[in-house]
Amino acid sequence: MPPDIPTKTVCFFFVIIFLPKAALDHRMKYNPSQEAMIEDIIQKTKHYLPEVNVDRLRRAFEFADEAHKGQMRKDGVTPYIMHPLSAALYLTRLHVDEDTLIACVLHDVPEDTQRTLEDIEQEFGSSVAYLVEGITKLSKVHYRNNMMARQVESLKKLFIHSAKDPRVILIKLADRLHNMSTISCIDKPEKRKRIAKETMEIFVPVANLLGLWDLKSTLEDYCFEVLMPNEFREIRQQVLASRVKRSELIKRSTNRLTQLLTEEGIPFISMQGRKKNYYSIYSKMQRKNKSFHEIYDLIGLRIVVPEVSDCYQVLGFIHQHFVPKIGRLKDYIALPKSNGYQSIHTTVFGEKGHIMEIQIRTHDMHLENQYGIAAQYFYDQSGSSHKEKIQQKYQKKYSWVKEILEVQRGSSNNASFLDGLKLDVFKDRIFVFTPKGDVVDLPKGASVIDFAYHVHSDIGMLAESAEVNGRSRSLYYELKSGDVVNVVVSEASTGPQVEWLRQVKTNLAKNKIKEFLKEKDRNKLVQAGESQLVSTLKLFGLPGKRSLKKTVRMRMMAAFNTQNWEDLLYQIGRGLLDPRHILEKVYEEHELIGDQLAIEIEVKDRIGLLGDVSHCLGSHKVNILELHTIDRQRDKLTLYLILSFHNIMEYEEVMYSLRSIPGVVEVRREKDCQVPVEKIRMKNESA
Repeated sequence: MPPDIPTKTVCFFFVIIFLPKAALDHRMKYNPSQEAMIEDIIQKTKHYLPEVNVDRLRRAFEFADEAHKGQMRKDGVTPYIMHPLSAALYLTRLHVDEDTLIACVLHDVPEDTQRTLEDIEQEFGSSVAYLVEGITKLSKVHYRNNMMARQVESLKKLFIHSAKDPRVILIKLADRLHNMSTISCIDKPEKRKRIAKETMEIFVPVANLLGLWDLKSTLEDYCFEVLMPNEFREIRQQVLASRVKRSELIKRSTNRLTQLLTEEGIPFISMQGRKKNYYSIYSKMQRKNKSFHEIYDLIGLRIVVPEVSDCYQVLGFIHQHFVPKIGRLKDYIALPKSNGYQSIHTTVFGEKGHIMEIQIRTHDMHLENQYGIAAQYFYDQSGSSHKEKIQQKYQKKYSWVKEILEVQRGSSNNASFLDGLKLDVFKDRIFVFTPKGDVVDLPKGASVIDFAYHVHSDIGMLAESAEVNGRSRSLYYELKSGDVVNVVVSEASTGPQVEWLRQVKTNLAKNKIKEFLKEKDRNKLVQAGESQLVSTLKLFGLPGKRSLKKTVRMRMMAAFNTQNWEDLLYQIGRGLLDPRHILEKVYEEHELIGDQLAIEIEVKDRIGLLGDVSHCLGSHKVNILELHTIDRQRDKLTLYLILSFHNIMEYEEVMYSLRSIPGVVEVRREKDCQVPVEKIRMKNESA
């Protein structure tokens, strides 16, 4: 369902959905007739799919046009049918099949018109009906009192359908792309931000996991403009101001490299400059703490070659003629990214000392990197000899959908489902190794326990300790890319504990732990649940078990429909309820974290400790408003920080991360601090 567009606003819609190569500043300003639009779709489809049934495609257009007859895009001018047509036009860029295009044209019919899924199935077959059903949101009537629940349940339905047929998610992404291109027509800022936030948190990561780079970049820029308009304008202005100089540098660099490779007789298919989208420039500036010119002055070139061996030959040749920048060589061919991305990246000092970032890849890699999971449609049409190999690769690339189903299986409510998506599936990935050298792909922040369950359920169940890179580590140790992990198991192990649920990121591990806990004695689970709840109350600076008011207990029980207090604790002990979700139900966010918080960290002083604390806070993007230190003993130090958190989940993650830093003895909130912060400020000012 596209976002509402106010009747008082007149807005122009895209005819062609632009990708980063066509900058956002060059948007089309006209709206062609419906007939011209469908002709464009047909001609583009015939170009890559000569056998397409044009009559069937036209029939789908007429069916949708009749169903949406009289409906407008709330600007009062544009026929509603232009939305599904615009989404379908984008899909022709991905060379999707006939059923996918037809389903895209029809995707809003069951939700917004009198025609039903049964009508669609009768007219166009079960395959098209299945694709349309996956996109259609659940009944507004059924969820009239809880639109958030409707949104989440519709997302679940979308991903379940996508697990069986990935074409569903392609249609949804095309739908969201066109909606984002027209988001400026929505007059309510809070609604624009809500849609943009959902897009950035859900659909941008999906596009990334599918390897749809252009789509991902375009969605990011639309969201960036809505969520951070000032930063967006500043980056865009700087990009436009430096465009001429950058284009000239790219041209000179391309000519020089072309000449050198040609003279050496090294084969290559193409060479061209690369452009960063606005949001990626902004993100890199924040991540690297660098200015615009330090980031954007990078000259980006992409060299496409025939074979894998040519990639390494070109790399060696480039390093012979240009000085490489130390630490900037990345071989994603030998070790692909989690979404299947393959290429060699190297950074060298190029023309007149300008830094030049070069990507080297084969034609097959380029096709897959450019179109992601949709590249299989290109291979299907080309009759490539690699077709079977490519299809196996795409089955692996699409395995994240199965992880979403694992998230759903282990979610007790909508909040935990969304948390699971963001933490387990959409979060940045890391690569770690078994002692035998096998690669294990995990979400960033995963612990040794996550690794153990990923390797085998029995290893997780019997895990007792671990060695990471040859050093003894706890099972809670947070892994980093490149770590070599060896889990020590013991038949005498007591098995998973409820505390493990706080230390794991993957839903595979969570669900296995919950299954084990389910079999434990009820009294032990009640005690474990009480311990977890008390620990969380303390974490948020709230009254403990004995001073917890009866009214608060009643609100907790009512929020989760439990008959008595013991049942609530039992569900926590089994891992069915997260104590943080309980607190979110009975307390306002400002009661839990406020606008800013004072944190006291008691540590064993050592070299690099402050750096570890700063890195921890920086990795979570926490704003440090103040930092004070006081020596208490020769080998101990107390840090006082004033921090600003974005949300409750971030606060909880940061507190646990700080406590896991080697040398940290205790982390306390302001009211539990041994020395009041005001006294610390006064002491520092007088000093």
